[in-house]
Amino acid sequence: MKSKWLFVLCLSGLFASEAFSQAQAFRDFIIAANSPTNPKTGPNMFTQLGGKDRFELLDWGKGWAISRGDELIRDGYSFNFDYEHNDLYVLKDDEGLTVVVEESSVKTFVIFNGQDSVRFVKSIFLDPKNKTFYQVIGGDPMLKTVLLKLRVAKVVPVNKNDYARNFNGDYTPDYQNSATYFVVDEDKGVHSFRQLGKKDLLALYPEYQDLIQTYLPGNKKPDEQKLGMLFNELSRVQ
Repeated sequence: MKSKWLFVLCLSGLFASEAFSQAQAFRDFIIAANSPTNPKTGPNMFTQLGGKDRFELLDWGKGWAISRGDELIRDGYSFNFDYEHNDLYVLKDDEGLTVVVEESSVKTFVIFNGQDSVRFVKSIFLDPKNKTFYQVIGGDPMLKTVLLKLRVAKVVPVNKNDYARNFNGDYTPDYQNSATYFVVDEDKGVHSFRQLGKKDLLALYPEYQDLIQTYLPGNKKPDEQKLGMLFNELSRVQ
């Protein structure tokens, strides 16, 4: 009987230790910053703060993130990303607690936008301080070649003399978006493009002309899906 009680006590201690470990992992992973949103952030709040011009989603989405200490945050959390400040937002579902993750505590994360998974990573080749998050368009950051994208949203001051805005009481900020694509290649180095086209890729990878023609036929501006497929293949054949 004594050994049975010892087993129960040890088991209880194990569960308590695991719960403490999870709580500790959350505290280590997330550092609350001065969030521009309140603890009850919802889709209306994201819309009022700039909507899709500023955020990846209009509402919270599922996904996962990996901390600097390789802790996984997934179940019980929701995510969004702010392109103005390059910030990851995390919602602890059971508490309704919204925090902004301190960028140095996160290595990579993924947000599901309803159709696709959008992955973000860091790159010391592009940011020596290793703080900026870049979207992975194609390829593998752990292999030789990857295509990354940095999207930046900048607020446009509201015209206080705008009659329509004053009439409707609409002072939602407007945003201008810009994007830069980065080819990070172990052999070719780092190359940045405001608009990445077929000619640019043929000049950079003349040895893969047939592959580029296969994925990017014609002369139309390639979309990100096709660019992603091409760089997925480039990362495999190199």
